[in-house]
Amino acid sequence: MINRDRYLENLVSTANPVRLVILLYDKAIASLKLAAEVMEKAEPSPEEINRKYEALGRAGEILAALEGTLDLERGGEIAHNLQEIYQALSVELLRVTARDDPKTVRRMVEVLSDLRRAWAEAEVNLKREGKLAPEGRVGERAAGLAATL
Repeated sequence: MINRDRYLENLVSTANPVRLVILLYDKAIASLKLAAEVMEKAEPSPEEINRKYEALGRAGEILAALEGTLDLERGGEIAHNLQEIYQALSVELLRVTARDDPKTVRRMVEVLSDLRRAWAEAEVNLKREGKLAPEGRVGERAAGLAATL
């Protein structure tokens, strides 16, 4: 576990801002998948139920962090669209937390997976164009969450 922690700490501390966003998407997707799996079980154990709620809570924290990193002034329409998506996903997350709905959770995974792919493509393009600086606006909350992956 210590090696994993060191690896993750190094990954986060050396990642560019776009990579940190991608890492947050990865964790949100994994958390939602875990929650959906537990929801789909006929009789989950108390430990599984606790893990489901922890996973849903983590996904909510990540969505809030992603929304918090948006620069609505410089990001223009894209940033506003992302804000709407994150807010809609947060509302759905509250709903599925109150009432198990694995189908909705799986749709949320699809949305986040599509967004993750778009960010990964943007990272490749920005690197190719030499426009991706190692530092940027990711916010302490996002960096802190990424550090706990």
